[in-house]
Amino acid sequence: MFETTDLFPPSDSELVTPASSELAKLRAQARDKVIGLLARREHSRFELKQKLKRFQDDLDIDAIIDDMVDLDLQSDSRYAGMLVRSKAMSGYGLARINQWAKQNGVSNDDLSLAVEELDHDWFEAALLQRQKHFGLAPPASMQDKAKQMRYLYNRGFNQDQIHYALDAEQQD
Repeated sequence: MFETTDLFPPSDSELVTPASSELAKLRAQARDKVIGLLARREHSRFELKQKLKRFQDDLDIDAIIDDMVDLDLQSDSRYAGMLVRSKAMSGYGLARINQWAKQNGVSNDDLSLAVEELDHDWFEAALLQRQKHFGLAPPASMQDKAKQMRYLYNRGFNQDQIHYALDAEQQD
């Protein structure tokens, strides 16, 4: 009897070596990890690369993330929108949000588009944050005023927004 393996030797793509099957397992693990992370919340490309560092030596992480972008599972612009919305609703100002965006690798274009789409009143947000933290009464002394100004500055509000928040009760 003739054996077909003698007549038609396997091609290179049909050969399964232990190294290639191990690489395929690693690729599947990395892909599953990315999908799991993205299922929980939006992640920036930078964040995903940081969380996949253990696969970096064996796999092309950028190619895996590019696949997620092609499938519209990952989007830096969508991440920027989520970041701006969640932090603005938590009482943070634009400077602090900008800082977080830079730390997570969000481009200035994506960030400015997200801020523009939100159409948030930053002056009113500073006032609400001051009232939430310090109460409705205006600062009683210069020390209290300085303390409230530092608090709002550390939350990411600019000088105009801080002065608006501190002087709003005095104008009413």
